[in-house]
Amino acid sequence: MWSLNPHQPGCFWYPYAEAFGPPNVKWCEQTLCQVVSEPANTWSNLGYVLVAIWALIVAYRRGYSVELKQYGPILGFLGVMSFLYHLSNFYGSQILDFVGMFAFIGWVIGMNLIRLGKLDGNRLLRFILMLNVVLIGVMQGMRMLGLKYQSIILLATLLISFTEYLARHRQKVQYGYFFLSNLLLTIAFGFSISDVTRRFCDPQSHGWFSQGHALWHWIGALSMVTIFLHYSQPALRERDDRSRSR
Repeated sequence: MWSLNPHQPGCFWYPYAEAFGPPNVKWCEQTLCQVVSEPANTWSNLGYVLVAIWALIVAYRRGYSVELKQYGPILGFLGVMSFLYHLSNFYGSQILDFVGMFAFIGWVIGMNLIRLGKLDGNRLLRFILMLNVVLIGVMQGMRMLGLKYQSIILLATLLISFTEYLARHRQKVQYGYFFLSNLLLTIAFGFSISDVTRRFCDPQSHGWFSQGHALWHWIGALSMVTIFLHYSQPALRERDDRSRSR
């Protein structure tokens, strides 16, 4: 067992954490005896949903590729899954949180594989699903071994950078938005680490911007804007147009 049940007996989510187990990490925010057990960490996921709606509107209004039109729904799915996890705070919902993150990671890696000619755009969703199945299996194995499965996300981000590096000469791509995305994610990661290590921590505070992990969500949502701008830049859109015309 990773930790004790974060919910008190009689609270709404207590029996679910008893049945499925607790998550493998306890963020700073105090777990409240109510349906929304971590208000700051829960409601901060609205940032992802807002960016997802914006990206979907932009992709359709500008007639972007099918792959770019998938960005908004996948990002929205990530936000909803993270929302449900922090709402309930038990291992079963933590799996959903990772499913959302793996789906988004799969989209980014898949887009780079398409640029490299290693993946057909029509198979992007299938690739995302297959990657999710594999990574959830790895996550379960790591939990059984007592390993921190958050490291999967770190390794996946390194794979994203590696595939981006391999694809760098395929198109004349501007990297301003890509580097800005990495900077924002690094800052967000710093807040999340400071939260879990209790360096930036006030358990009693539940405002939307009051917790380090909540700031990870908000700043991470900003990075999702720049990631979308990176993949929707003209050089990559022109590649999409040529691939559809063949």
